[in-house]
Amino acid sequence: SYIPNLTTGQTTRAAETLTGSGNSTLINSTEGVLYAEIAALSDDGTDRCIALSDGTVDNRVTMLFGTSSNKIRVLIKSGGNGSFDEEYQVTSTLDYHKVAMKYKANDFALWIDGVERFTDTSGSSPSGLDQLVFNVASGTLPFYGKCKAVAVFNEALSDTELQNLTN
Repeated sequence: SYIPNLTTGQTTRAAETLTGSGNSTLINSTEGVLYAEIAALSDDGTDRCIALSDGTVDNRVTMLFGTSSNKIRVLIKSGGNGSFDEEYQVTSTLDYHKVAMKYKANDFALWIDGVERFTDTSGSSPSGLDQLVFNVASGTLPFYGKCKAVAVFNEALSDTELQNLTN
């Protein structure tokens, strides 16, 4: 980000990083909700991810700004197979959006800004989730964006709870 410097005219600071995030005992491997209130820094066609994972790309719950303009995408993989993959068009990814992804075997739902956008009633839940990472779980596709909140719920929330959370 830009920081004015009276001596040289401008200075930039290093990107903020987060290590040791999350507490693996609080992440439920079989069901839960990944929530974030996020905005993109730019709509430049690059993937920027937040994920729950087991340290691999085979088991994960991923929320991202993807390569499609002004779309928020969620992707759930279990054992390397896709269980849920949806993209939702927003007015602008530069604006903050409250996004919640519910995952549970045969019960997936994407909520954005107080409205359920997609559901699926078939598919396996990922296993072994024990990390909250700001990348795709392999260290690639780091999340560059603005983040007001990130939360992990260790149980699948009800529709009413998800509506209240994202409204």
